[in-house]
Amino acid sequence: MHCDDKRTLFVLKEQIKKTWDLLKESDFKDKDLLKMLNDIILDYTECQKES
Repeated sequence: MHCDDKRTLFVLKEQIKKTWDLLKESDFKDKDLLKMLNDIILDYTECQKES
């Protein structure tokens, strides 16, 4: 993943928020959304370390 600017972190953060909201709506039962959230958070933390 290319993490050379704050825009990437911002986009990932927004994806985390959106996915979290969708998970809340599903009462945290959607396993695909759970995996997606996990992947996005991993990408976000990786980018934070690189920047």
